[in-house]
Amino acid sequence: MSSKIRIGLLIVLAGMLCVIAIAERRTEGARDTFTFDAATLKDRTAWTQVNDKPFYISSQVNQLCGLPTTDAAELERRRNPHVSTFITVYVNNIGRKAMFAKNPHFPEGSIIVKEKIRDYETRMPVLYTIMRKRERGYNPKLGDWEFLVVGPNGSEVQGKGRLENCQGCHHNTPESDFVFRTYVPSN
Repeated sequence: MSSKIRIGLLIVLAGMLCVIAIAERRTEGARDTFTFDAATLKDRTAWTQVNDKPFYISSQVNQLCGLPTTDAAELERRRNPHVSTFITVYVNNIGRKAMFAKNPHFPEGSIIVKEKIRDYETRMPVLYTIMRKRERGYNPKLGDWEFLVVGPNGSEVQGKGRLENCQGCHHNTPESDFVFRTYVPSN
């Protein structure tokens, strides 16, 4: 076989592999139809509010849970460690039993939403952070969790996937399936 034919076959083969890779990527995205809208948290048949009242978290912890920002109020909060936030945590029905278990293992499909508020009185959200338990093998180093950051409007996704700033903290909690649960009333 001549070298021109070999080169031609290699080019065709490389093109076919690219087409297959693109098709697989599109198929994977089509299978993952998860969207989030904060308005759904009001549906008490689908969501359980984990903590009865907003739970205080320090600025040091709070600044680790979110994406970099240029928002003036958020930047001021980060400069002043005494300005902190509160969180209200919700879990879907799939993850409810695990959330309140002593040694949790969240099943695939579990979703945990942390609603962050700056002001306890008005309770206006500034950010939502979400953990979603994916299929086995999605993120084996962190229990197959996917992380999302959603803006204060409750639907604008600012970050999604194996977010390093989220994983940087959650890797420290393998005993609770990588979920912090200091806000759970019995803990």
